[in-house]
Amino acid sequence: MNTKLAKYFIFSFHGISIGTLFMIFSKKNISVIYFTLFVAISQNVWSQKVRMVTTDWAPYYASTLESGGVVAELVQSALLRGGHESSLSWYSWITAMKMAKNGSADAVMGAYYSEERAEIYNYSEPIFSVDVGLIALKSLGIDKYEGLQSLDPYLISVMRGWVYTQEFDNADFLNKQIVVNQVFAVRMLFAKQVDIVAASISVFKHEANFLTNSKNQDIVVLNPLLDSKPLYLIFSKTIPNSKELVKNFNAGMASIRADGTFQKILDKHGF
Repeated sequence: MNTKLAKYFIFSFHGISIGTLFMIFSKKNISVIYFTLFVAISQNVWSQKVRMVTTDWAPYYASTLESGGVVAELVQSALLRGGHESSLSWYSWITAMKMAKNGSADAVMGAYYSEERAEIYNYSEPIFSVDVGLIALKSLGIDKYEGLQSLDPYLISVMRGWVYTQEFDNADFLNKQIVVNQVFAVRMLFAKQVDIVAASISVFKHEANFLTNSKNQDIVVLNPLLDSKPLYLIFSKTIPNSKELVKNFNAGMASIRADGTFQKILDKHGF
């Protein structure tokens, strides 16, 4: 836009009517003005880059997986369809949650739901569900439990900062060993430093495949499962357009489900 045109455009917001503008400029110039304004507004509203954080949690998402893993590709595809580019950075789970809480990140990818978290973050629609349960070595001699009280004799490894189920999380009578991530939990089970691990079944099995001392030790998933838990993208409530980002993400996710992109991504990653 040339200098003369820019000055007249500014004047239009100080009392000069649209009719006067039409007398001064051609219709072509007016069209250019409105188009420029539309593009500027659209870029601000629709093209915000979403800064996501999470932790390594293979086989669902990890910095070592192709495209960041199945969940990462689903989420980034849905955001792009909803009008947003995105970045994804990898931290410990506790750090990732704190970053979104204080607004130094926009969203955490792959979180479970809890009422406590819902007070701090805005939740998307569910992305993907995972089975969460209690895993033991077969040599422990149990394959089921009758209520959480029956697990009182055992040392159970749990991940710091995670939510499982309300009943399990509030079961203070259980002997829980808190660890920083699932890798340590898996190692501790095969080293017989704990009796049971509370974890995603697929994540546990993925990590176990990398341990040499797991080859000759069979595991058992105790019946019943703790839960089948949906994963969510959770947005910081400290950023001003948090709810709008949730809305755009949900619309994008609905779109990739409808046109088959969602299933193609699942197939690509073997899910």
